[in-house]
Amino acid sequence: MDGPVTEVPTTPLAVYRIMPPFRDDLRLVLVLSEQLMRWQFKGDPADFPRRAAADWQGPPEWQEMDYPSISAAAPVFSRRIADRVRERFADGGTFVPVDLPSKPEGAYELFVAEHVVDCLDHERSSEPRMPRREVERAVFRPDALPLHVPAFRVPESFWAVYWNGWAADLLCDLIGEDDLELRLVWSTDPEAEPHPAPMGF
Repeated sequence: MDGPVTEVPTTPLAVYRIMPPFRDDLRLVLVLSEQLMRWQFKGDPADFPRRAAADWQGPPEWQEMDYPSISAAAPVFSRRIADRVRERFADGGTFVPVDLPSKPEGAYELFVAEHVVDCLDHERSSEPRMPRREVERAVFRPDALPLHVPAFRVPESFWAVYWNGWAADLLCDLIGEDDLELRLVWSTDPEAEPHPAPMGF
């Protein structure tokens, strides 16, 4: 199919972390951007990253992925996927070029999730762990979730990008369930089992 894909939020509500699958033959990407972390922490528009440097993890003969990103803070997509979701994700953030050795300009793009939303249920969520302010168990208030955006961050953990269920499902459809792992963080479905360590702690 050509052109952007449009989807509507699904019910029940769910929040995920997305990540590459665990396989030994995958060439992954690590974003090396102090500017991104500084902007995520302070929110100063002057620090907003307009591009990001990154490096490969793994030898050139390993398989390259549509979602090769190691870090939950820096979601990196191939240009193929970025073009498919760019319009649908526009309300939630900005795609910026990723500079990768041996790859042409724009081959991969970083999605900078711009919305920080106070939507955690503080009584049911775990306390952020220092020094990185990691939230091991995140429980969300359904009425406060920003369902109109694909991904968001929370004040308690400024760096971690959470994905709404509709966006995670869309990405899985485009990339393929064998090449994208969806780790459930939270859901309104009482039968759903959150991943024991969704953010990788």
